[in-house]
Amino acid sequence: MFYYMRTIFMNIAMHMVCVKGKRGQVPEVHEEEVRLFSAPGTVVAVDSPIKLRILELAAAGPVSFDRIVELTQKAKSTISVHLRDLERSGLITMVPDPRDSRRRSITLSSDAIGRLTNTDRDIGAPVHHHRGMITDQPFSDDDIVSFFRFCVLTFRTQAMTMGINIDPVLGRTGEQVGNVLAPKVAGNTVEDVVKKMDAFWQAHGLGAITIASTGPLTLEVRGCFECEDLPVTGHSACVFDIGVLTAIFSHHFRSPVTVVEDRCYSSGDERCIFVITPRATTFPRVNPAMASSRFCVG
Repeated sequence: MFYYMRTIFMNIAMHMVCVKGKRGQVPEVHEEEVRLFSAPGTVVAVDSPIKLRILELAAAGPVSFDRIVELTQKAKSTISVHLRDLERSGLITMVPDPRDSRRRSITLSSDAIGRLTNTDRDIGAPVHHHRGMITDQPFSDDDIVSFFRFCVLTFRTQAMTMGINIDPVLGRTGEQVGNVLAPKVAGNTVEDVVKKMDAFWQAHGLGAITIASTGPLTLEVRGCFECEDLPVTGHSACVFDIGVLTAIFSHHFRSPVTVVEDRCYSSGDERCIFVITPRATTFPRVNPAMASSRFCVG
């Protein structure tokens, strides 16, 4: 996990150099978010609201040119220019629609890495929990788990105050961890899986897991290691956990699932609630290796 954290900071730093050299002047000041995408052989920064909207539409699955025009309410010529830029940057792929060769179908060919944003930059101080109690000490000398939680918390809060959001990286890291855990907590029933997960979570100081409902499958996590110590931000924060749960239950059901966090310590609740449902439609996922930044898209 720390490898991915280090890599994303390296990519962000190189993006800043790219932006600075884009016009040979001082770095640009962005009032809105700048989102980073990993395309084959490069990292691309996107700050155009129209381009970001196109990427969101493409991420949901193949989308037609006419549908993008309709949803963005922009001129066809404007959308064509943006699509060419995005395709040249390696962020999307445009192919003829199999049902009508005169039409183009647009798909995402990159992965979201994170965003530079002013959201959460003014968060409050973390709240340290140790063995179920709030304490001024961030970790105990005889408890390696509390030290690890402190390290992750410090990294997360420092990134937030600096205006860096790496949720996509945390989510993908969680999925990789979940793929390793899935065989270890496998069971014949959902109840078996959750029972093994709870035993593993509690043994390693990650929290306690119970089934809140089976229709749809809803899990309750108390003492969540990912967010319990985070300041209240007003929104959910357990992206790593979502990745872990997605991998574990996709393995159990032998079919992709969608995990949504409904409650979270970070949103001001006293527990985390995750709702797990079958994924209705799946699309091919592109996993290009993250590399050094070569250019920026404005």
